[in-house]
Amino acid sequence: MIVERVDSGLLNSSMYVVSENGHAIVIDPCLITDAADKFIIDYLFITHEHYDHIFGVNAWKEQTGAPLLCSKVCSERIKDSKKNQARHFDSFCEIQSFSAQWDPSLFDLGFTCEADITFECEKRIDWQGHRIKLVEIPGHSPGSIGIWIDDIFFSGDSLLEGKEIEVRFPGGSKKQWEEKGKKIIDAIPDGTKVYPGHFHGFVLKR
Repeated sequence: MIVERVDSGLLNSSMYVVSENGHAIVIDPCLITDAADKFIIDYLFITHEHYDHIFGVNAWKEQTGAPLLCSKVCSERIKDSKKNQARHFDSFCEIQSFSAQWDPSLFDLGFTCEADITFECEKRIDWQGHRIKLVEIPGHSPGSIGIWIDDIFFSGDSLLEGKEIEVRFPGGSKKQWEEKGKKIIDAIPDGTKVYPGHFHGFVLKR
């Protein structure tokens, strides 16, 4: 199995193409790459509903026909440009200090998309000989999830190397994080390879 990271061009957010046996899964779709032609795209996954992690969903669906899978909560929020933050994303980029990298040409302030497959709590999939588990991790946003593929973890914005969880965005919840999300993150074993929602992958060391 090969994991390829693509920088989205917005706040160093990450798209991942996970491939095996000529098939692939795209996590947090952004820019269309040659993977759309090289592989059979079986699924599009999104780790949460924020615009910088979903703005390529419609292009990937149109070009590949792959279904979009996310949590049920997330599926409702991506249909609303205010709840997915697209409506104010230009202003957000100007005031945030998280990353200096953002390309205004990528903004679509009315962006929405729709899920094809949803789940609640967790979902398991067998894919190309690999075990996938998707699990809800509320806190950063109501629709946040983590994705296990065998023993590697795609964390979205629920785990970034050296950074505290951000729960101040609209829809974020410190209460949900403390009651559920943090417990899931704290249970991840040391030594796990983590692919986060921003910047490069790292090995978890507490």
